[in-house]
Amino acid sequence: MAACLDYLGAVDREAIARAERRRQALEALEFERARAAALQERLEAIVAELDGPALDAGIFERLAPADVEIVRAVLQSDEAEPAEALDGELDDPRQEQKAWLEEELVRLEEEIASSGGRQQAFERYLEALG
Repeated sequence: MAACLDYLGAVDREAIARAERRRQALEALEFERARAAALQERLEAIVAELDGPALDAGIFERLAPADVEIVRAVLQSDEAEPAEALDGELDDPRQEQKAWLEEELVRLEEEIASSGGRQQAFERYLEALG
């Protein structure tokens, strides 16, 4: 009966643990890479939102009006400008939005840097794992 139970032979526990840790570390590394890519895409979208209109203005000066209308319709938001503040003491919604976006850029840059550090840690672990 004991011979029937030993059909798998000896189990190499260290090899199993290494393989599982490698799989887990690779999954975590891929997650961090995807996360960093998503953060970078968001950062680029915000930069385009903040700096794109000024860039467009300079380029639009050199284009034909018909071309400007085609490009503007695709690249620039068709949202109406926020209403002007009725009371001088009220905050300008555009300035509040711009300030929030600038803060978001700083946060995203920090998150991207943190993700890069995490990726390097997983890469070093995998290298040490062999």
